[in-house]
Amino acid sequence: MICPDRSVLGTSTLLHDNLTKPSKEDETLLTLYALAGEETGEFITLHPRILHRIRHYLLAMGHTLLPHSTQTVEIRELPIQEMFRAEEELWIHDKHQKVDVNKDRLFGAFAGRQLVGVARCSRYIDGLEVDGVYVLEEYRHQGFARKIMERMIEECGRNETLYLQTKPDLIEFYHDMGFGVTPALPVSIQPRAGTYPMKRDPK
Repeated sequence: MICPDRSVLGTSTLLHDNLTKPSKEDETLLTLYALAGEETGEFITLHPRILHRIRHYLLAMGHTLLPHSTQTVEIRELPIQEMFRAEEELWIHDKHQKVDVNKDRLFGAFAGRQLVGVARCSRYIDGLEVDGVYVLEEYRHQGFARKIMERMIEECGRNETLYLQTKPDLIEFYHDMGFGVTPALPVSIQPRAGTYPMKRDPK
């Protein structure tokens, strides 16, 4: 089974910042590389930035690497040994957030073997905060974020109040899951500028 070499793809002009339209042969090779990785798992040896760039570029060119409807979708909590995948595969595209295994619980969405979305619940002295919600661009608008949040609420919010801070355009999204705007956060949760604090009490 062909597996793309990191050094070759890393220097390929196709992955240069100034991408040009690839030839039909190049498009076919990139598609085969991606499909080979989906089948064998070897494609994850690529740096996440390169993997994401190939997927995003092929999507822009009208390719579907693997129909989402044919993939097994799984929502589950990430064990400690998998937590750092969130940093390396998702949060690398979203503010370079970091995992703290001493206080964080992470919940992820998997399409086949690929981690496509994640959310974090962090324990502070006087409360639990939900943040780090992120889904890869090509997997958005398919309900992954909602499914991850529902699982997190089930596991973390069954008996405790959950807090989060969100931008105005996402208030309705979290409101649908039982969160309401609150005037204040627990003292130990640092407020972030430009966000609205919300909380969800156990039902």
